Amino acid sequence: MVEVVKEQMKTWYRGYVSYLTVTPILVTVAIIAASIIAGAATARNLDTVQSQAVDKQMRENSLLIQNTFSSYEQIIWSEVGRINSAPLDRSMWASFVNTYRLKEDFPAITRLGVTRILSSDEQAAYMSDLSVQYGQDVQVKNDTPGSATNIIAFSSPEGATTINNIGYNILSSPNRKAATDRATDNNAVAMSDQTELLLDAKKQQTTDGAAFLMYAPYYRQGAPIDTVEQRRSAIQGHAFASFKTQKVFEQIFERVDHSHIAINVSTKQDGKDRTVFSSEATKQSGSVITRLQTVNVYGQTFTINYDFDKNFLVSNTQLTAPLYTILFGSLVGLLVGTVTFFFLRGRYHQVLLDKERDVTRAKDELLSLASHQLRTPATGVKQYMGMVLQGFAGPITEVQEDMLSKAYKSNERQLRVINDILHLAKLDLGRIVLAKTHFDLADLIADVIEEQSRDIETAHLKLTTKIIKKAPIHADKHMLRMVVENLVSNAIKYTDPGGKLFIQLRQRGDGYYIIVKDSGVGVGADDIPQLFKQFSRIQNARSHLVTGTGVGLYLARHLTQLHDGDIAVESELGKGSSFMVYIPKNNESL
Repeated sequence: MVEVVKEQMKTWYRGYVSYLTVTPILVTVAIIAASIIAGAATARNLDTVQSQAVDKQMRENSLLIQNTFSSYEQIIWSEVGRINSAPLDRSMWASFVNTYRLKEDFPAITRLGVTRILSSDEQAAYMSDLSVQYGQDVQVKNDTPGSATNIIAFSSPEGATTINNIGYNILSSPNRKAATDRATDNNAVAMSDQTELLLDAKKQQTTDGAAFLMYAPYYRQGAPIDTVEQRRSAIQGHAFASFKTQKVFEQIFERVDHSHIAINVSTKQDGKDRTVFSSEATKQSGSVITRLQTVNVYGQTFTINYDFDKNFLVSNTQLTAPLYTILFGSLVGLLVGTVTFFFLRGRYHQVLLDKERDVTRAKDELLSLASHQLRTPATGVKQYMGMVLQGFAGPITEVQEDMLSKAYKSNERQLRVINDILHLAKLDLGRIVLAKTHFDLADLIADVIEEQSRDIETAHLKLTTKIIKKAPIHADKHMLRMVVENLVSNAIKYTDPGGKLFIQLRQRGDGYYIIVKDSGVGVGADDIPQLFKQFSRIQNARSHLVTGTGVGLYLARHLTQLHDGDIAVESELGKGSSFMVYIPKNNESL
């Protein structure tokens, strides 16, 4: 009996020891397996975050390149406008260029200039005139006897050797000739391949640094330029800007951390890759992400090769997270390991959400900045065209007045688009603050109708209104005007000639109802939800006749909702649409 008990005790002891041994092993194996899985997931997430950071940087750089060269294009077209507005001489050109403050605002630009195409019969008289202006003998340089030349006539800011470059025939340079030919044939700005700037054309010296040149054509006033042949026949010369390659890309990439990102920019020239800008990383850890990007601007393709420091793209905490996850999970119990895993997974989702918010905020801020940058030159163009139309630059022909008037109206449309985008960016960023005042809503609607009456007449529409005499309201007058203007403008645009337009303002309870009804093309039931989405344009029978950004109704609804109101729409395809806006009076102290 004693032996039996002893044997049972031995069996229980062996089982207990086995339980104490196997359980920790099983728990340890389970924790290590879970930690390895969690570490691997974190590593994959880390690769995704790093890739997203690289993509974001490349998108920003591409936009910076486009915007930089776009600002140069605006300057070159303003040169053309100045050339066409009135006769030029040396001092007038220098005065015009000085208004741009190139050293302060556009340090990469070295010169703004004008070329003039001369036949062999015109050379003597024109060169004689330039000689008088420059106070010394000016001759055509690199001329081909018996053929037309395209000479540099004016170039500012002037330097020590500028006078020696006046008269240089740019057709003698294959790079310059190819760019001016593209500009002439397309009536657009064209960029040359990288070339050496003239230091002293008299001495055949071209060692003033590597640069790109952008050219825009100007034609004989009044000549038809609808076809390539007509443009070649009417071409009189080109406005140009030259900018140092190194400086322009230093300016573009000035906000890039060059200690951790290596950049090499190249172009295809004579069938070979030619480096135009290079920046080596000074503190790379050794592990890099290599990416290739191509950006096309004005006929020139830039290939950008990046080497991103992989460890620099994320924080040290993110870099070491996979290892720490495994170590931490191996040293704690199963419960702690499981909690850690879910914590990391939640943290990962939070990081993704933060990244998405950062991308959205960066997009909105960049859109606002671009729009501001677009509005500044567009406003300047409008002012200059307005001054020319008003006769500040001297008398203009009827043809010139007609062309400038069309350009002026086109510029106004452009400004309206830019303003829409600015308001959209402000709305998305929550920066629109209502400036409420007391005013008469009936007067505002009548004013909008009066302002758009000409468009209504031009569209041959029959307008019917039913507006109460007085509609006092406490609201933001400018924002409500945008809402009404958008609805009336859309009704005009999407109604065929001979159609009807009905505008009503009525009061009900503590608010007002604005109704804009048309007999236009209408909207299908499936498309109505798309009306108030950003950048959404519904295709219909008049879409090809109407320009727009697709943000008008989006802005209208949100501006209305900021006033605690709303917009409703009823529409049937082919039978017209009816928009009804409700705005509360909010009439304290009225």
